[in-house]
Amino acid sequence: MMDQKMRWPRITLVTPSFNSAATIERTLLSVERQSYPNLQYICVDGASKDETVSILQRYRHIVSRIISEPDNNATEAINKGFRLADGEIYCYINADDELADAALVTAATYFNNNPDVDVIAGSCRRVFEDKSETITEVHEAFLEELALRNLIEQPSTFWRSSLHRKAGEFDESFFYAFDWEMWNRFKSAGARFKAVEDVLSIYHFSADNLTSRAGKKVIDEMFRITRQYGPNLGLIAYAYRTIFRLLDMKGYYDGDIYSLSLHKRFYFLAIHGLLGLIFKRSHLQAYNWNWASKQIRGGVWYK
Repeated sequence: MMDQKMRWPRITLVTPSFNSAATIERTLLSVERQSYPNLQYICVDGASKDETVSILQRYRHIVSRIISEPDNNATEAINKGFRLADGEIYCYINADDELADAALVTAATYFNNNPDVDVIAGSCRRVFEDKSETITEVHEAFLEELALRNLIEQPSTFWRSSLHRKAGEFDESFFYAFDWEMWNRFKSAGARFKAVEDVLSIYHFSADNLTSRAGKKVIDEMFRITRQYGPNLGLIAYAYRTIFRLLDMKGYYDGDIYSLSLHKRFYFLAIHGLLGLIFKRSHLQAYNWNWASKQIRGGVWYK
């Protein structure tokens, strides 16, 4: 329940869209349900050819600003939105996802109660195409392993505008992993993170969303991030690329190691043994490109 005596910090929320008529109303309704008293909501559309913009117009009672013009990618659209931001707290949500009920109040309360915190990362409810669901909580090692794997749910992440100005805009050379790159840049800028158990968003997986179409392109972006921010001067990225090519793309990571034949198990352990002479075992165990490998090979990648 909303505390009427509390000072509610200004929140700027950005939604990028392109031909999102089939899903964007779900996003808009989730924002409408927030009833947050101090919200700036900016929607940046990439000149959609469907009914996206007309749907946005119907929600002008919650949408502060609508931009519809061509852009190069979602990263550019999000940057356009935050250039117009006047909030103290930032977040963005894509046009096929939802904010969980009371997410904005919950995030604002955490920031009010923790003035030393710069980034809040919450839990997320993932909804898959087969209608199954799961709750993902922020892993306890999320900060320690941030350059090795992305353990933060983007739509459940909120950060202070002062940190955004310090770290700079999202890197528009990234089409898929720009959020993960930004989290690492936040950490490099000295940001203080706080993981919270509350579910702050609902992430819908489908064949049409950006992540589902990433394929081989996202591998290059993940390599770039680990190369720049990872341990061993970023050289662990080359170990991951080796694992990906020699093991993961051949199905070695699709199940338990003991399900492999004796020959394949020996090969797997030999590769890891050689890499283990150079890199920490915990860093090798943090390898998390299997979802992309399954996607490229046409398997069920999101579970």
